[in-house]
Amino acid sequence: MSLGWNPFYKNEKKSAEVHIMHNFHRDFYGDELRVVVLGYIRPELDYTTLEALIEDINIDIEVAHRSLERPDYAAFKEDPLFLQL
Repeated sequence: MSLGWNPFYKNEKKSAEVHIMHNFHRDFYGDELRVVVLGYIRPELDYTTLEALIEDINIDIEVAHRSLERPDYAAFKEDPLFLQL
């Protein structure tokens, strides 16, 4: 999840963007989305190139996948908050 200004895109308003790592079999536009923040990976940066931003996003994804393997984090996969919509 990115919370802030997204300086690379020169946003004038703060925003919240969730990166969905699961591949869903259908679109869910208009549906309720529940998320939980379990940690912090890095600060927002003003990248000089789109490629550098994409490289860091890919590293973020790797870090997130490894973190989600931790027992305390993995337990959220079975949390009723996410199972009952």
